[in-house]
Amino acid sequence: MSAQDAMSTQQFVQRVRDTGGASMNIRSGKLLAPGKKAYVVGGEPDKSGAAIPPVSVDAGEFGESHVSAMLGNVRSATGNRARTNIGAWSDNGKVVLDASAVTKRPGEAIRKGKNRDQQSIWDNKHMREIDTGGHDGAGS
Repeated sequence: MSAQDAMSTQQFVQRVRDTGGASMNIRSGKLLAPGKKAYVVGGEPDKSGAAIPPVSVDAGEFGESHVSAMLGNVRSATGNRARTNIGAWSDNGKVVLDASAVTKRPGEAIRKGKNRDQQSIWDNKHMREIDTGGHDGAGS
């Protein structure tokens, strides 16, 4: 792991612990700043088009090793595709890590969310979920 990756994973873990969630670009290691105009869509596919499965970790055990593993997995699975992020959020004593796409266009994000059967997308500017009516890739 590069020094930049190590710093980014530390910041990512701290952001999740402090705020309950984070999103980081897999190429640059930059964290998405809270309040910045962006829409985040989970269920990012791998090179074959299959969704990269999320990973759930007990919140008390969540750490840099989980972020590093997910980062490596998503980079490999997507071919280090542009605009791909890893994201995490706290949910009932767990931290869920997933692969996601980030766009500045809400219509594109909602369309992708629906196509990927996601329950919602994340409106980063307003720090809220937008319902897309899916089942988080579980089908109906």
